[in-house]
Amino acid sequence: MRSFIREYLDPDYHVIEAENGRKGLEIAQDKIPDLIISDVMMPEMDGYQFCLEVKKNESTSHIPIILLTARASDESKIEGLETGADDFITKPFDSIELKIRIRNLIEQRRRWREQFLKKFHKSDFNPFPQLLESSITSLDEKFLQKAYQLIEQRIDDPDLSVDQFVQEMAMSQVHLYRKLKALLGLSATEFIRAIRMNHAARMIERKSGNIAQICFAVGFNNPSYFAECFKKQFGVTPSGFAKACDSHK
Repeated sequence: MRSFIREYLDPDYHVIEAENGRKGLEIAQDKIPDLIISDVMMPEMDGYQFCLEVKKNESTSHIPIILLTARASDESKIEGLETGADDFITKPFDSIELKIRIRNLIEQRRRWREQFLKKFHKSDFNPFPQLLESSITSLDEKFLQKAYQLIEQRIDDPDLSVDQFVQEMAMSQVHLYRKLKALLGLSATEFIRAIRMNHAARMIERKSGNIAQICFAVGFNNPSYFAECFKKQFGVTPSGFAKACDSHK
């Protein structure tokens, strides 16, 4: 079964194999794949336990999982849902159906990231209602909330680096990068900068100082670079944004 799936998917995807659930969990935590296909019946750790372990680990909880099962009963699907599985395929299955399910799950995550980022790059963005309406797990929601609040608390600190962010998030830099990329399509640097820009835009709207003061208040020492980052996110300079805010009043 593993060989068949690997050979079928190899032309379109980079496939990593594991001979049992325990080995699969180790690989998932090390490689952070875009999607996992797991049989329910496996040695050392069955698919339900494997799914549960993946979904309760902060590094891997965002990864969609397709469970392959020989049991088509409602009880079997409920058991899989309780462990966090994202989709089910009953064996024997059509290989075309498997590829469509894979494509749909990956595309669903991609579309959500795009929609989230469009809203994320608005000055009045509040991430948490958007997260609650999404398909991400509660663990992923807590992860993003922690990351967002950590940066907000140190918004005026120009010395907040990616290394410090990684340390305070208690994750390796590689895992944090992959997690943010998978959930939002942003690197850690882009995530920090976007939150600073959102905060700056809110300050401009509220007239909480002149542009230079706001620049320093969101952790930038270089006004020119601040203006460049602001225009990249909002399509207008900070002064142009301020004028637009005045004209809307």
